[in-house]
Amino acid sequence: MITRRSILSAAATLPLANVVRADNFPNGPFRILVPFGPGSATDQSARNIAEGLNRIFGVPAVVENKPGANGAIAADIAAKAKPDGQTIFVCSNTAAASNVALMKSLPYDPLTDFDPMTIIGRAPVFMIVNPKVEANTAQEFVALAKRQPGKINFGSGSASTRISGELLKAKTGIDMVHVPYKSTPLALTDTMSGHVQMCFADPVTSLPQVKAGTVRCLGVGSRGRYKLTPDIPTLIEQGIPDFELMTWTGVLMPKGVPQPAFAKLRDAVVKTITEPAYVERQAQGGSEITPTTPEEMRQIQIAEIQLYRDMMKIAGIEPE
Repeated sequence: MITRRSILSAAATLPLANVVRADNFPNGPFRILVPFGPGSATDQSARNIAEGLNRIFGVPAVVENKPGANGAIAADIAAKAKPDGQTIFVCSNTAAASNVALMKSLPYDPLTDFDPMTIIGRAPVFMIVNPKVEANTAQEFVALAKRQPGKINFGSGSASTRISGELLKAKTGIDMVHVPYKSTPLALTDTMSGHVQMCFADPVTSLPQVKAGTVRCLGVGSRGRYKLTPDIPTLIEQGIPDFELMTWTGVLMPKGVPQPAFAKLRDAVVKTITEPAYVERQAQGGSEITPTTPEEMRQIQIAEIQLYRDMMKIAGIEPE
């Protein structure tokens, strides 16, 4: 027989049950979804987080690379995952924001299907060319492209690198052929081999190759000289007006993760990415570590969606 006392007794145990579940978090391995292939800046960040979570919580953290569709494949899987804090989406600004502007329809919504956790790192795009390209500056590259309309190919592996190439075309009046790739490392590899002559890339992916001499960097897409590469001139100072575009990596969680688990996981992620050894390692690769609050990350997402809509109008690109 159900009595008032039994109902009150059952209700009184609910908060305690929730506390127990939070105290026991995590209760299994972490699944970290990445929208690009191995070797990308996003992948490197995810693997560092996996190492940190394994160390802090003592449970496995497995990185799963799901490249394709500008990150939409991985994002869709992450959006549909159980919101128990065990599935983590480590993504770039492509899947977290700019896809909304770039694509007519998405199987997920980065603003309503996810809760933002933190930005991990930020860096400007770098203009990269094959060493055999007869240009040592951005101006020389533009002049070369104008002499050979439609003969130069540029590769891209993300929304930021695609828009970068299209903006360069729009702002300089050159004609280049776009070649899409599933990830920036693949575009960079084909730039090294000469299958495409140019690409834009993040510094984490491209600077080691620049230092090795397998590619050449002609400029940086930041307003002022990037503090981690002060010897490389910006594209703006080389006469390409208002060419400023940043890439960033962040963590999104499936919507609805219980707040105690969310907070515990966020503390562990922020602790991992702010460890001095990791910060120094990322700085050497050209990426600044910039953790944010969830609220700050959400505002960055919203601003980026509008930024890409504006840039697409400038570049004359229609959503695909």
